[in-house]
Amino acid sequence: MSKSLGNVIDPRDVIAGASLQASRNRWDPPTAPQEVTLSPPVPKIHLCVPPAVGDDIRLDVGTALSYRHFCNKIWNAVKFVLAALGPDFVPQPPEETVPQHPMDRWVLSRLAQAVGEYGRRMEALEVHGAVAAVHHFWLRNFCDVYLVGGSVHL
Repeated sequence: MSKSLGNVIDPRDVIAGASLQASRNRWDPPTAPQEVTLSPPVPKIHLCVPPAVGDDIRLDVGTALSYRHFCNKIWNAVKFVLAALGPDFVPQPPEETVPQHPMDRWVLSRLAQAVGEYGRRMEALEVHGAVAAVHHFWLRNFCDVYLVGGSVHL
């Protein structure tokens, strides 16, 4: 990214939750027109995605939009699950929860794998790999198979 080309997104603005327009107004010349379509705040998770090579972090509009959609998917999945559980739901302590249905056991095994991968990656300071483990579990296992597959036994 280059200030002289006008394609700068200041990470401090992203962390603060500033809109792209507010960040864009700080630089002259203005940001490229295709980047203005990101007017809601860029998800902060986007800063954790690229593998760190050197001191530079590449931020691109496509990846930022992808992670905005990912955050929206999280929001919709949580709303779906909360609606399915109902207003009177009281969670059991984890040590008392024993999943009976095979799909419940399957998704919990995938969650355990994702947590393990996340932990290994974070210990190795590979934040991008840790985020990828969470991203893969949430989209490919939890949403695409467990929720959409209609096998939710809440």
